[in-house]
Amino acid sequence: MRFSTPITDFAKTFRLGCADKLLALGSCFAQVVGQRLCDRGVDIVLNPMGVLYNPKSICTLLHLAARHAEGDGQVENKLGEMVFRANDGRYYSWFASSVISGESMEECHEQMMCAMHRLSHRLKEQTALLLTFGTDHYYEYSDTEGHSYPVANCHKMPQRCFEEKVMSVDEIAADLDRVYAALQRLTPNLRLIVSVSPYRYLKYGLHGSQLSKARLLLATERLQRTRGEVYYFPAYEIMNDELRDYRFYAADMVHPSDVAAEYIWQQFCANYINSDLLDLFKERERELKAAAHRPHNK
Repeated sequence: MRFSTPITDFAKTFRLGCADKLLALGSCFAQVVGQRLCDRGVDIVLNPMGVLYNPKSICTLLHLAARHAEGDGQVENKLGEMVFRANDGRYYSWFASSVISGESMEECHEQMMCAMHRLSHRLKEQTALLLTFGTDHYYEYSDTEGHSYPVANCHKMPQRCFEEKVMSVDEIAADLDRVYAALQRLTPNLRLIVSVSPYRYLKYGLHGSQLSKARLLLATERLQRTRGEVYYFPAYEIMNDELRDYRFYAADMVHPSDVAAEYIWQQFCANYINSDLLDLFKERERELKAAAHRPHNK
C-alpha cells in the first residue's frame, strides 16, 4: 500500500558529473541543494549576492553579470549607483541581500564587485545553472530623481519607499528567455535546471500564494517548450504531493523541515547525479561525519 503520491515527473533529465561546473541562484532549492553539492566537493558557485527570491531580481542580476563577462565597463558604475546607506548606518546594495554590506560605500561596492567577478567568471565556464524562484512578487524602489528599479532586498527600509509589483506569466517567460539567450552566448552548451520553492507566502493568503506559484510554473513550462536545454525539477510538487503532511514542515508550518529537505535532495541525486559523482558524495559524506565527531577526551 502507498500512503503518498510519488512524483514521477522526471522524463526529461540529464546527469551531472565530476567535471561539471555549476552555478546556483535563488531561494530554497538553490540554497539547500547548492550547499549540499558544495559540501560534497562539487565545483559550484552558490548565491554570491545572497539568497534571491523572484525572477525579476535574478534576471536583472544575470543580465548585468553577462554584460560584465562580455567586458562592459558600465556595469561597475551601475553597481556603484545601487549602494546606499540604510537606517542602521551600514551600506548595502539594492542588487544583493544583506550578506553584502560595509561600514562605508567603498567597502560595500568592493564586496559587490568581488561577488560580480565570481558570478561573471562562472557564467563563462558553467555547464549547468540551477535557478529557484520563490515568488512572482517583487519590490520596486524609486529614488529622489524619479528613477525606479527592482530591488533584491528591501534591507528594512521604510515601506513607503517601495511599490510591490506582481509579474505576469508573459513577463516572467520573456525575462527568462532573454537571460537564457544572453547566457548561451557565453556558454552555448548551458543546461538550465529550474525549480519553484515549496515555501508558502502566507502574507499573500494561501490562495494568493498558490496563484503566485502557478504563474512561476506556467512561465517555466513556456520556457521549456521553446528552449531545448531547460529542465524542471519538481521540488514544489514533491513537497506538496509526495510529502503532504505537516510533520514534514518546520515549526512555522511554511518552511520544509530538515527531513523534507533531505528527501528532496535525495530525489535530486537520484535523477541528476551520475554514478561517479555519487561515489564521490559517499566518500565526502564519511569525511563530513568524521569532521563533525566530537571526541570525549579532547
